[in-house]
Order: sequence, then C-alpha cells, then structure tokens
Amino acid sequence: MSFDPNRLHFLRPTLVFSFAAFAATLIGLPASADDRPWAERMFDTTKLDFGVLTRDGVAKRRIKITSLWRDDTHISDVRTTCGCSAAKPQKRTLKSRESTYIEVTMDTHKFTHRKDSNVIVTFDKPLHAEVRIPITAYILPDVTMKPSMAEFGSAEYGNKSERKITVTYNGQYGWALKGVKTDNKHLDVKLSRINKNGRIQYEVVVTLKESAPIGEIRDQVFLITDDRQAQRIPIIVHARVQPDITITPSLAALGRLKPGQKKTINLVIKGKKPIEIEGIDSVDKATKFETKLKGGKQPVHVIPFTMTAPEKPGRFDAEFSVRIAGRRDPITFKAYGHTEAAKPAVSAKETAAAKE
Repeated sequence: MSFDPNRLHFLRPTLVFSFAAFAATLIGLPASADDRPWAERMFDTTKLDFGVLTRDGVAKRRIKITSLWRDDTHISDVRTTCGCSAAKPQKRTLKSRESTYIEVTMDTHKFTHRKDSNVIVTFDKPLHAEVRIPITAYILPDVTMKPSMAEFGSAEYGNKSERKITVTYNGQYGWALKGVKTDNKHLDVKLSRINKNGRIQYEVVVTLKESAPIGEIRDQVFLITDDRQAQRIPIIVHARVQPDITITPSLAALGRLKPGQKKTINLVIKGKKPIEIEGIDSVDKATKFETKLKGGKQPVHVIPFTMTAPEKPGRFDAEFSVRIAGRRDPITFKAYGHTEAAKPAVSAKETAAAKE
C-alpha cells in the first residue's frame, strides 16, 4: 500500500494528545478532563475586564496563579502589549499548590476611552510555556474621583470606619449619578449631590461596618449613572481588618501521645484592652479537655489547657473557641497530635520465654 501524505491529518490529533499526555506525566499533572494547556490551567481567569474607569483614578486588578504541579513553577517574565497597562508578579517561584498574584495596572492618567491590551506571562519551569490574558477597559475622559479609591488601610475589628470620595463631572453635557450599589454586607455606601462652583459633583461615603471579619477585604462598590454607555462605575475598596485579640499558640502541636494520655500547654490570650474570658468550648463535643480560668478583666491571660488524647490510634485534630465577654464572635485555636497504637499485653509465660 502506498503512503498518502493527505492522511496525516488523521494522525495529528493522536500525536498532539500523546505529547500532551507525556508533558502531563513529566510535570506530575493529575488526571483531569480539562483539556486546556497545562500553564493556562493555573490561572483563575482567562480574561480581565476593568469595566468603566474614571480619569486619574487607581485601576488595579489581580490575576491569581496556583501551581498544580509536583515540581516548582517559575515565572520568567511578565509583560503587557500596550503602554496603557503594566503588570508584575508578587513572587516568581511557586512550590506545589502554592499561589501568587499578578497585579495589573491600567494607566488612567495618560489614556482615555477604550483601551485593549494583553498580559503575557512566561514560564520556564517545570516546562516552557506562555499564557496570554486579554485585558480591556473604558476610561471616562470627563469624570474624576478624589481620592480614587476607598482605602481603609489597617482597620480594627469591631470598629466602624468611613471614607469620603468626591466625584466630579468636567464635561459640557448633562450627566448624573442615579444611585450606588454594593453586594458586600460589611459595607455601606451613601451618595449625595454637592453644589460647588457650578460644577456637577457628588460625595460618596463608604462605610466599613463593625461586622467586617478579620482579614483582608478587596471589593468594589458601584456608582450607577444615567449614561447608557457607562452605566456602572466601580470604586475599589481595600481594608485589612486587624484582630483586637490574639491567642498563642493558634495551632498547638501536642506530639505523639498514648491513648488517654494528657498533655498540658499554656494559652496566652492578649487583648488591646482588658478582656474577660467566659469559657472555652470544643467544636467536637467528644473531645476531652480541661482548663483553669481566672475571673476578671485583664489585658493578658495565661491559661493552662489540658487535652486528653483520644483512644483511637492515628492523627487527631481538634478545634476550640474562646468566649470573650462583650465580644460578638469567639476567637478560635486548634490542636493536633498523634495517638500511638496500644501495645498488646504480654503474659508472664511469654515474658519468661523471651528471657530464655
């Protein structure tokens, strides 16, 4: 039978699949129905839309990358295809299952109207690959915000805080804000019209509520306009809610214990102001533990905490909550260890035989 080069198109899918399977095996890729290139699978998004932006504002977004592979992943280069945007990684080398972010910035000072670009991320480990993420934005030429975002910085848990932003329209035609919107239950936003120097201005008050949880908050609130081409304008909200009370250790290693053996550690609980501890509870009611609490308010509590190892051999994990007087939410800590298997009893006859 003669060779027909036109039949090669039947072979190409098999060759491509075989190479993909080989590469997947090489970098330790788990079995998956996802047929995207290995590098693209690490990204939490395949496109980035900034939406509508105001002039001279802060326009930053993040792309999350998580290494899925057995070996280290290394980012060798990050670049953009337009001077209107810039990008940089938080870190370049990722261990297996470790994550990082690519921070992408759109220049709203020099550029206006619609801008399109690409973020190109190049990897040289575990294999060479390049991922291109399209980005787009529309920058309003006649609208400014001062300041350009609601930046709360470090906010203390349980305290309310607010930021004020002035929105100004500098165009020649009519323009108005119809309202504001947020889907974050820990944020409140209000809008009011300002009459100043004959210009169209609004004041936006963004409030971080007392209910905001400990940790970082990255979100947006939206201005609703009467412009059909730009109906929603986002305002970036950023805060780092700091704990008012700390507990050490927050993760206690109890080591290897015999079934039923007790292990005592000292919990150090510090408050920014004097606190009173009402009690300690276990999430799992079967967990056995003892504590010695001292009444009254003080800024630092040192509490002896004793836990009993479970009877079942193997690793154990336990979570506990500490109730604080006058505080809405308890603080938590965890403990873990390993229960050793009990050794079988040996009879006197077997002992004597062993000595012989």
